Amino acid sequence: PGLAHAPSPVSRPSGHFGVVRRCRERSTGTFYAAKCVKTRRLRGGRRGLERAQVEREVAILRQLHHPNIMRLHDLLASRAEMVLVLEL
Repeated sequence: PGLAHAPSPVSRPSGHFGVVRRCRERSTGTFYAAKCVKTRRLRGGRRGLERAQVEREVAILRQLHHPNIMRLHDLLASRAEMVLVLEL
């Protein structure tokens, strides 16, 4: 289902390391929040979060099941960016 997500061109609130966009799963029509985070591989890099930090956030989100916390639906990753697909 990872490739079925198409981020909307309309940006939502952005932060220092990324942006949150609304996206829709093509097969179901369900809307999600796509948290696009720029990553870096090395500690010495100046842009983006360390990949390990984002992976830790993903691990925590996968374990949590609480009505007040957005659930992780999917994760898309490339060399320079990770996209966390979260329920709205």
